[in-house]
Amino acid sequence: MPVLAWFDTVETWVQEHVLPGGEMAAFGFLMMLLIIAAVIVILFVLLAKAVRRAMMESGLRRAAKDKSPGYRILLAAPRGLSGRKAGKWLMSALEDHLGAFNFGAPFKLLRTSPIQGGLEGRALARARRRMVVSQADMFLWTERTGHRNEGFLIHGLSRGGGLRAEEARPFTLALPGRVKDLDGQLPRIAAYFLARELQPALANPQSFRAEKMKLLAEALGEMLDDCASLSPALLRRLEADFCATGVHVAEQSGDLDALDRVLRLRRGHLQAPQTDRDSWRVVQSHMDIGRALIARSMVQFDRKQVEDAISHLSKVIEALQADPTIQRAQTVSDTMAKAKNMLETRKRFAVNFGV
Repeated sequence: MPVLAWFDTVETWVQEHVLPGGEMAAFGFLMMLLIIAAVIVILFVLLAKAVRRAMMESGLRRAAKDKSPGYRILLAAPRGLSGRKAGKWLMSALEDHLGAFNFGAPFKLLRTSPIQGGLEGRALARARRRMVVSQADMFLWTERTGHRNEGFLIHGLSRGGGLRAEEARPFTLALPGRVKDLDGQLPRIAAYFLARELQPALANPQSFRAEKMKLLAEALGEMLDDCASLSPALLRRLEADFCATGVHVAEQSGDLDALDRVLRLRRGHLQAPQTDRDSWRVVQSHMDIGRALIARSMVQFDRKQVEDAISHLSKVIEALQADPTIQRAQTVSDTMAKAKNMLETRKRFAVNFGV
């Protein structure tokens, strides 16, 4: 056949001009060995992945069967040298400081295999699946995006607030990207914000006794003293929690230690340039100032302070009344009142006239 004849011609030409027949056979044998070696390597890699996956699944199921009291926190192993350093830092921060913000509640840190990416679809789906299998209370994994102020990202899923594993709430904590900037109070700050995700009630000081909140207020104050590398968003959250906690302690126990700083912070927020002012932050600032002044006046009465407090709280009421959500709620409430009044009127009419 013409095709076979063409191949014979090519083979003859190669043997005459490129490789002799013996060398061609040796070359073919060598290529076969390389292919076999490549197949073996691929099979070995696939087997190793399967073994790691099986070990991971086994570990997750063991975690689910663990009925000992306390929180179970899964940490995905980070990738790369810098990632391992950051992961070690996170592990140390949790071991050293998380217990203080859980008020002594026990917890366990469990390692699992890495997850690549942030809160996008595939990474989040994998994390949620591990959360469901392990029934952990929190799952954390890290991502390095550079050396910027927010270059070290801690992604997580939390069941805080009584959520089921399938409903775990995703979150991201953005910290400085340089490892050298993660010293000082940063480990404590990271542990606090993760404890806050684990226990959302920490954002509501009224849920705890004043004695515990006093300790928290002192810790938050120390964090604010050393947080220069913290992102503006996290700094605002830290300041808001400190102010809310300090005011609550003053109201409940008469301890006014934190009020001066609360007033200074919140008045500074109100004096910020208009472009830097967040509407809700302004409302909360007026609220905290008003409550702080009243708490101080309850210990030592001062008419001017009370009048100033009333002025600030009046601005809060005005802002809330202008809020569309509040207005809609008021409209619904008024409509419900009309409906109930209609039923009562109809009932009286039926009783009086037998209709």
